[in-house]
Amino acid sequence: MSIFRAYDVRGIYPTELNEEIALKIGKAFGTFNPSKIVVGDELRLSSPSLKKEFINGLLSTGATVIDIGTVTSPIVMFATRHLNCDGGVNVSASHNPKEYNGFKFYSKGGIPIEFETGLIKIKEIFDNENFIKGNGKSIKKDVIKDYSNFILNLINIKKPINMKVVVDAGNSSTGSIYPNILRKAGIEVHELFCEPDGNFPNHEPNPSKTENLIHLQETVLGSGADLGFAFDGDGDRLAVVDGNGSIVYVDIVFSILIKSALQKEPGSKIVYTILDSKAIDDVIKQHGGIPIMCRVGHTYITQKIIEEKAVVAGEISGHYFFKETYGADDALFACLRLIEYIIKSGKKISDFADEFPKYFSQVSEGLRVPIKASEKFSFIDVLKKEFEDKKFKIDTLDGVKIMFDDGWALFRPSNTESVISMSYEAYNKKAFDRIKKFVDDIVKKIPR
Repeated sequence: MSIFRAYDVRGIYPTELNEEIALKIGKAFGTFNPSKIVVGDELRLSSPSLKKEFINGLLSTGATVIDIGTVTSPIVMFATRHLNCDGGVNVSASHNPKEYNGFKFYSKGGIPIEFETGLIKIKEIFDNENFIKGNGKSIKKDVIKDYSNFILNLINIKKPINMKVVVDAGNSSTGSIYPNILRKAGIEVHELFCEPDGNFPNHEPNPSKTENLIHLQETVLGSGADLGFAFDGDGDRLAVVDGNGSIVYVDIVFSILIKSALQKEPGSKIVYTILDSKAIDDVIKQHGGIPIMCRVGHTYITQKIIEEKAVVAGEISGHYFFKETYGADDALFACLRLIEYIIKSGKKISDFADEFPKYFSQVSEGLRVPIKASEKFSFIDVLKKEFEDKKFKIDTLDGVKIMFDDGWALFRPSNTESVISMSYEAYNKKAFDRIKKFVDDIVKKIPR
């Protein structure tokens, strides 16, 4: 079924994902992991009924369910660790529009379950309907206070704090949680679209789209705030606006978090993805860190940061991962760590852009070209063979990436859509124009 994707289960309600399917998914996950399971949701209109049937499925396998209510994905990951559970699930469609819903799965320790090591097994159980049977039990527990204490204990911000921020929750579950924790840290908060509403009436819960940040930019300017933060539907993705109302690009945010981490733990490893600008590699090395490259995707990054004992990781979609959060991507912790570093530096966040290495890039936006679903992986295989025959220096960690002397170009098959994703970067304008033409010529070859 198409709802089983590389990182989670996701689909349109009720045509692709409904209560009957949710019950079966609960049975499948309970069969895959028949123990103590945390379950939360991120307030979409279909979440109560889907969550109810999913829990019924878990209970039918004998699982013990701890229902932690309407929360965020970082809180589900925290609760899975904090309550010493064997797994966790958030009923969530992340940044997708309101008609979508889905399930994010976690193993012991709050580690995301990815397709190759877990979701494929859950899908097999789902398809074969080979469910175990038992009599489970369900209890409710509020973990928000414990999560708040955990996060705030990791941050060293001396009060009083002369800082005002605008929080755009996009009417998601973050609106009733994140502003209160920021206030506990001593920060003045102006709330924007913080009223929970699964219709998402003001904009999609996707801060990666610039059109969804317009209200935040205007409010930051109008209120005289120092910063603006926008979150996605389940609170693990972050966008930042500076005091001038300008969007702070992900590379800049990540570079600040890298500097902060390396100040605290000099010489540590930093995880970044094959899609990131060379500027990130530069920043890591300039500040004494050890760069570790990883394939794109939050499940892979969490595993890599734990495996390498790295201190921080990031990807261009606005996910930031931390050693302190046990590898979890936590947008609220990213906000607090940014604020902590900015206060300590005595600078404005806009000042950091001048320090960031400059290259000619088509990275943050990238190119996404539709392709026949049956041909997206074979197309990349053909490209790899072609590049090898031409003696290009290539990297096949995630798709195929050509390393030129003066730049690079990356071609990736999407894990969730029938799309080939392309990004490229050059170290001068002449090289950028040449690499752009190289990429454009390959785009013409893509079967549609």
